[in-house]
Amino acid sequence: MMKYIAAVSLFFVMTGAGTAMADDDCHVPMAQWQPREAVETMARARGWQVSRVKIDDGCYQIRGRDETGQSFKAKIDPATLSIVRMKYKDRDDDDDEMSERRRSSESGMSGTSGAAPANKLFETGKLPKSVVK
Repeated sequence: MMKYIAAVSLFFVMTGAGTAMADDDCHVPMAQWQPREAVETMARARGWQVSRVKIDDGCYQIRGRDETGQSFKAKIDPATLSIVRMKYKDRDDDDDEMSERRRSSESGMSGTSGAAPANKLFETGKLPKSVVK
């Protein structure tokens, strides 16, 4: 019985901690919100083509394309119009928050080739040397 209580308690503690860490909600009183037109003006100033503006978790949420044509979703603080969170869509339609960062790091790897490094571990026709204990 004691193990059951401990397991249930641990479950509730971990569930509560998970929701607290993933907090990207906006907690702004409605009196401080800027109008929807201001959000659309901010987006156009950034070169974005807006396809939808809605309210999600107390934030404005914009769906559209950036100046390079990449699809994205952005959460915008309704008082300051600053970006709270931004997610890009990969070409294979998977959501990816870091796709822009990944593309920039991959572009710096243009000098790498698909060939294996020149060391004895990757000699052709031989199995790699390893010890498993």
